Amino acid sequence: MQRPEIYPGVVFPETRKRNRIMGKLRSGHLVEAVLWLLLCLFLFIYSFQFDQDIEIYRFGATAWPRAIILLMAIAALGQLYHHWKRGDEASVQMISAAVDDGSEEAAHEAHHEGLKWYASTFGFLIIPFAYMRVPDWIAALLSAEGTGVHAIRIVCAAILIGIFVYSMRRNMIGAMLTLPLFFAAMLEDMGFYTLAPFFIIGVMYLFGETRPKPMATIMALIFGLLMLLFVKILYVGLPVGNIHPFYDIGSWIVTVLQ
Repeated sequence: MQRPEIYPGVVFPETRKRNRIMGKLRSGHLVEAVLWLLLCLFLFIYSFQFDQDIEIYRFGATAWPRAIILLMAIAALGQLYHHWKRGDEASVQMISAAVDDGSEEAAHEAHHEGLKWYASTFGFLIIPFAYMRVPDWIAALLSAEGTGVHAIRIVCAAILIGIFVYSMRRNMIGAMLTLPLFFAAMLEDMGFYTLAPFFIIGVMYLFGETRPKPMATIMALIFGLLMLLFVKILYVGLPVGNIHPFYDIGSWIVTVLQ
């Protein structure tokens, strides 16, 4: 029985009920949510492959991977609920605001379109890769070993950090792009526990915060939460570094917290 054609404009009870259930969802929203949830299910099942007890961690090897999987599932369901309530309206508004925020004019006024600016940004991005290669080249040239290699890495790190700090005022965008890469490049040698406070402060400064007290307070709060989460709760082994005294600092922090 084709009632919608016979009675145009009439909303039948079953149609009203279906609209209430579906809200503003589209088929694409449902497919996206199902794919994310299937991925979470697959990862959860796969986690049984390495589900074993750890002597120093009572929750076992699968605790923090499963916690991340749970957060992924919650995020997928939250996004599905958001689409059910508002559809694509919020996304369209955000995209429209991003297009009309005057960023193109601001980039033009700040000379972010010229060859000099692009060259400066490229120069910034070279810094972390220089740290990854140059010390090894110098060590090979001088036939340095052991502590000699460590000393070369410390000197190269100090020089490159000085170049980064001196140049970042002239190209804040390049500095923002480079800082995470530079942090990752030095992580193995200097360790997370030594570098993380400076990385947090650097991020705040590049985003416009220059007041010492708020910066120190926020840095201590974020660093403390990271230590609580990874060292006390999840027992995740963060890099302690392999160069003295950074290794000693990292090992001492882990010993104190555990």
